[in-house]
Amino acid sequence: MNIFDKICACMAFVLGAVFVVLGVPGLFTGCKANFALPPILGVVPALVGWGIIKPIIVAWTRPKQRQTVVPTIDRMPPVTEEV
Repeated sequence: MNIFDKICACMAFVLGAVFVVLGVPGLFTGCKANFALPPILGVVPALVGWGIIKPIIVAWTRPKQRQTVVPTIDRMPPVTEEV
């Protein structure tokens, strides 16, 4: 991951953490934004937050992949016949 990817991942991680923090109490009390969720479905923001956080953790901890050098085959250009 380059520096831009890491900055975006940090911002997304914060957004996901907010969703998780707000979604856990939503499991018991419900959730109200521009729509209202009953107590059991109030956990939906936590699931959305976890869906944001988990891929970031996986991408951040993935070891760098080795760049393999593919040998090139030097070939002569095709011969064109002039008429």
